[in-house]
Amino acid sequence: MHVPAPRGASLAGLLLLACGLAACAAPRPAQDSFIALEPPVQSPPGDASAAERLDWWEAQLPRLSSDDRLEARLCMGELYLELRRPEEARYAFYEVLGASVSAREQARAERGLGLSEFLDGQPQRGLSHLENSLRGLEAPAAEEVRFLIATVRGRASEADAGLIARMDPYLKPAGLLAAAPMAAAASKGSLADVSRTQWKAQAMRANHDPMSKPYRLTVHHTAEPLESDALASSCAEVRHIQSMHVQQGWADVGYHFFIDRAGRILEGRSLDAQGAHAGNSDANRGNVGIALLGNFVPQPSRGPAYAKAQVPTTAQMQALDRLTDALVARYNISTREIWAHEHFRETECPGPQLRGWADARRAGRRSAGTSAANAASGK
Repeated sequence: MHVPAPRGASLAGLLLLACGLAACAAPRPAQDSFIALEPPVQSPPGDASAAERLDWWEAQLPRLSSDDRLEARLCMGELYLELRRPEEARYAFYEVLGASVSAREQARAERGLGLSEFLDGQPQRGLSHLENSLRGLEAPAAEEVRFLIATVRGRASEADAGLIARMDPYLKPAGLLAAAPMAAAASKGSLADVSRTQWKAQAMRANHDPMSKPYRLTVHHTAEPLESDALASSCAEVRHIQSMHVQQGWADVGYHFFIDRAGRILEGRSLDAQGAHAGNSDANRGNVGIALLGNFVPQPSRGPAYAKAQVPTTAQMQALDRLTDALVARYNISTREIWAHEHFRETECPGPQLRGWADARRAGRRSAGTSAANAASGK
């Protein structure tokens, strides 16, 4: 999947160009500041409620270009759905459909119109909108739309419990299907070698969405050079990343797991909470975020320390395979849903070695990333 190029000289487009594409991290002005992920472009405060985010967008509208106003109206429509205000959602989505927008934006608007009819208890009226939306939707939204269409037509028996749970807010008003309990994890044991308590994590804040049943995972690098294999250094780095993410308004560190140079797996954000690592909320939904400590993309603009890219260590790659195998087994994740960060947004993260690893795992192989790391390590 490729992120479409920004339209014209819109505000969002200019901001994206200004941010650059080097890696997950935005350049830091001094050696002691760190941002592991690019902050969202044109977005309300991370700790705001749905109603507060809606007010934020309302305040922005007079200052936005016509293109950015349409994007804002899409966001507002989705917030109206979240707040169970279907009529206002329809006004917002129809405004978008009445303009010249991309196929992806049309699909979001059509999907929103269909969902608004479900909230109003009129699923049959929403069917044509949902069908139209499939021309431009990607997973998981497309999967959810197909499920709703199949449910209205009485053919949803093969849906898993997690999907039913995600769609329950729209199923109940339409009187179609009661919520099913989410499938229990195959194992309750921890997948991490180092707990949040051990690396002295801050408590997670309340401004996060619950995690739906994991069905994919995404690998990242932290985009900061780290030479030490010592556990104390790894814990300090992870604490620093968490601190910067929280300062950006996030509930916690964005990733669910870290892997350090010695191959230790450190526990990040709880798997009960949706992450903040792949892009927008659709990209993060059901998506386990794994970040390897290190800078695997050359970033000379950030100074001499960043000019030469590192490569993942053999121990990191072995731990990544171990963690991936455990997640795949625990949550029945398809190997076709193992991705590099660049799949979801325009970025060089996580670098060529991890990109090769993800491509190989999706193809049913296990050698690409590990071989690259072994060769770079002289092993």
